[in-house]
Amino acid sequence: MERRKYAETSLFDGVTDEEYAAMMTCFKAVVKPYRKGEEVPMPQGRVGVVQEGKISLIKIDVNGVRTIFEQLGPGGVFGDALGFSLADACLYLLADEDCSVLYIDYEHIVKRCPNACTHHSTVVANLVRLMSEKTQALSEHLEILSRRTIREKLTAYFSLLAAKNKSSYFSLPFSQTSLADYVCVDRSAMVRELKRMHEEGIVEIERRNVKFTPPA
Repeated sequence: MERRKYAETSLFDGVTDEEYAAMMTCFKAVVKPYRKGEEVPMPQGRVGVVQEGKISLIKIDVNGVRTIFEQLGPGGVFGDALGFSLADACLYLLADEDCSVLYIDYEHIVKRCPNACTHHSTVVANLVRLMSEKTQALSEHLEILSRRTIREKLTAYFSLLAAKNKSSYFSLPFSQTSLADYVCVDRSAMVRELKRMHEEGIVEIERRNVKFTPPA
């Protein structure tokens, strides 16, 4: 089936392979490759679906401080219709590794299908749900950034990952350098704090694998 060529994404939940193939033609979808380190244009009036690789949504504020807002893997969805804008910062997308993106015009998703296809309505409902999920993810990130100290930020983030994985063992979605950008702290200071947390038996990190024991 044609669908097997593309990454699974919740944007197409409830849509069969046959319906998917028909929509890809109807939506005039295109796939574009990007190399590691290349900036991925934020699509205007389009929805992007990551097919392979990983892409980070990055914010740079007026002081030049870099923060990773979100990392998208295969099936991740992005676009101006799903994002947000900040008056005091610049947002851009960066390929963390070689990747490819499927683009669909937003107009083709939301406009009334002349055949009143049920699967078309399903995709619109999924898009609304994705926007809600992204709002929730932003709220969680802002909660982490609102903590005052490096330890509080790391503890809040590790607690969130542990809760989502329902385990004290989990994997970081990115490197320690990117982790520092995600919690918006100096990397060297973060490494020192992680060492202290390790000595206190709070966290153990081997590469990206983490064991987190919340402090009493």
